[in-house]
Amino acid sequence: MQFFCTLFTISLSVSNFFAALRSERRLRLIREVDLDVRSQANEQIRERDDPFLQYPELAQFEIYASDGHSHGASAHEDPIYGKKRPVTHLFSLSLRTHTAAHLTVTQPAKGKKKEHEIKALKRIGGAALRLGAPKGTKVIHAYDPAVIDYDQWHKWKQGHGVYIITLEKSNSALFKIGLQDWDKQAPVNVGVLSDEMTISPDGATLRRVRYRDPVTGEVYSFITNEMTLPPGLIAFIYKLRWDVEKVYDEFKNKLEQKKAWGKHDRSKTQQAHFITLAHNLLLMLENTLKAEEGIVDLKVQAKQTKRLAEDIEKTVQAGRSPNILVQNLSRATQRSLQFIRWLRTGLILNTSWEQAVVQLRPLMLRYLP
Repeated sequence: MQFFCTLFTISLSVSNFFAALRSERRLRLIREVDLDVRSQANEQIRERDDPFLQYPELAQFEIYASDGHSHGASAHEDPIYGKKRPVTHLFSLSLRTHTAAHLTVTQPAKGKKKEHEIKALKRIGGAALRLGAPKGTKVIHAYDPAVIDYDQWHKWKQGHGVYIITLEKSNSALFKIGLQDWDKQAPVNVGVLSDEMTISPDGATLRRVRYRDPVTGEVYSFITNEMTLPPGLIAFIYKLRWDVEKVYDEFKNKLEQKKAWGKHDRSKTQQAHFITLAHNLLLMLENTLKAEEGIVDLKVQAKQTKRLAEDIEKTVQAGRSPNILVQNLSRATQRSLQFIRWLRTGLILNTSWEQAVVQLRPLMLRYLP
């Protein structure tokens, strides 16, 4: 705050800052702005860079990677059992467009150190998990095993058209009751070992897809309540769940959001919306630079191309077939620090668009020595 007061020659007190953060009206405003920007970004990016457009089976699905993300407690956070506890938010990342949305901040009950993620998801309800998807559109969330609650999955699916894909726990005790038909020759199913129908001890019917990663040879077991998609797409969607972890790294280390701004839930929620707003604006700027100026981050693309070639070589040497879904996907999961520093400097110095573009071009060719 001191930096911006000096930069813009304005006078703000600490009390002004915290009062604004606690404001319900301010929270409604930033939530509306965040939603509008995310909608614009989705529309802009989907037209050019949606990796799922080539799979007609997914035409009626919105697809998200969702997870919890924690950062440090605020300076004035009330301690729980003598210790200030980290703040945990639940975010969703669109795997079609990479836009980010805030779901909720966890709210530990009195006497509890934290609120478990599945409890927070139950609290906000299935309608919130649709993230504004229109009627008739199904919604998939790829989530880590913290989301496992088969009865809740059924309620979300039946009541809201929300489906879950996650990893099977070692103690799941699912019992195989049948096999699904799937095309073993289809390129989309490379790496799939089996597609099974299972039942849990409490009677929940679930689908289990076993998949061998062509690069590492490691076998994964995915479970889902989505019964229609090719099994290779189930595995691919969960593989892309890692994207949300890379975006969380961007939040923390590139946008420098390592600590809560305030201790009130409204303060924490405002901060989360500002974070997703910044991320989505960065995506829109990146897309605009590509479309209007022909600027892309070539150094990041070169790094991806090299890594993909290395993975293909490992796969072939191991006698396995490369996964065409992974080969066809090429997009950055983060903005480079050079890009973010360029933008930050341009905003502070009020650099013109023309001059800023000239300054950016060499930064997208190579990393600084």
